Amino acid sequence: MKTNIDKLITSPYGATLFPIILMMLSFAFPSSLYEYLINEPNYMFLNYKIITFGMLCILFYYIGVYISNYKPFLHFRLLQKLKHQHLLINFKIILAFVIILQFVYFFFLNIFFYKSLNQNLLEIVFSGRGQLIKDCLGIEIKIPFGIASIPNYVLGIEFWLIYNLYTFQKGMFDIKNLKYLKLANTLSLILLVIFNIISVNRPILIILIIGYFVIHSYFRKESVIFNLAKSWFIILLSFVFISILRWSSNNENLVNLILNRLLGYTIASFNRFALIIDGKLSYVDVGIPKVFYIFPILKIPLTNIEFHNLLEYSRLSLSACGNLGLNPDYNMATLFGGIYQSIGIATPIYFCFLGFIGRRLYISFKNGKTFGIIFYPLFYASVVLCMIDVNIFIMFFPYFFYAFLSIVLLKFLFNFLIT
Repeated sequence: MKTNIDKLITSPYGATLFPIILMMLSFAFPSSLYEYLINEPNYMFLNYKIITFGMLCILFYYIGVYISNYKPFLHFRLLQKLKHQHLLINFKIILAFVIILQFVYFFFLNIFFYKSLNQNLLEIVFSGRGQLIKDCLGIEIKIPFGIASIPNYVLGIEFWLIYNLYTFQKGMFDIKNLKYLKLANTLSLILLVIFNIISVNRPILIILIIGYFVIHSYFRKESVIFNLAKSWFIILLSFVFISILRWSSNNENLVNLILNRLLGYTIASFNRFALIIDGKLSYVDVGIPKVFYIFPILKIPLTNIEFHNLLEYSRLSLSACGNLGLNPDYNMATLFGGIYQSIGIATPIYFCFLGFIGRRLYISFKNGKTFGIIFYPLFYASVVLCMIDVNIFIMFFPYFFYAFLSIVLLKFLFNFLIT
């Protein structure tokens, strides 16, 4: 039986556990060790401003979660609930659709890389030159029809598949061929992992692991603490593996490479946050629009309509860090710092609104609603990954919304055909 602590960890409150721990580690991280590993001054050591402001934002986030615990005035269902046997057929159709999409993605990715660079994708990755993929994709290599964004879209559907498979396993449905469904779903997950390792797409992998943890822990009776530790171990292994594939061709000492990248993408974010709070660092001042941090939707999927150029923004922010004597390889400044650059001392209000949304999604998730099943794991991951200075929930929202529409549309068509 789950304890209150187990339930708390998978709730919107529990998503703040890692940000708080990371903030405390940053606050107490020894300056000499940090400066040796990251090669920049340590501005966060015993810096009470980052602790005070960061915890204030988290407090307002908790307030937002608390005040959104209400029953909606309006309750409606878009589609009639499918019967057990029909839901199973619908599940199989969506699962097959996802597997086919992933093969399409990998096929076109290989074709366009070979056509543009005359190099095999696998050869690039396993020779430790994975950074070349990140540098070329979307610039020298543009895959049409939004095919390059398929992993973002598929991830939302995968959460729906995982959730529904667990409902089948709980005995809500009498399914004789459950083991075949589990094998097919496992194949789909393996493809998602392998193809995103090859394309060194670390964000997708980390969001997938965190989302799987949330869904798995919600249904399983074993301790959530054990699942949490296991998930973070897998995330660490994924980070190490992707780092090796991406940068090992630089002939850098492997241990130093791993430690440098691990601290650079976590602890170092709070070092930049410290300078932002002090008014010494601002990415907005070097040309990045304020709205980018509030509403970081890069483009409308499957169209040529783009709102922001992430690669250009990265160059600007890395340059700003280098000009202040920081390591120019890292630019993330925590979600606290990103929002502060846009709205200043009103940042806690943003976090209050964030908490409000999180609670509504959590209620939808627990009630088995398609919208909550797809979006709550993403929301949870966006709070956990607080070291990133943009809200990845909003950044990935268009792709997940397409996933939501796809599932609703397929259900609608299936309803139409059987009635």
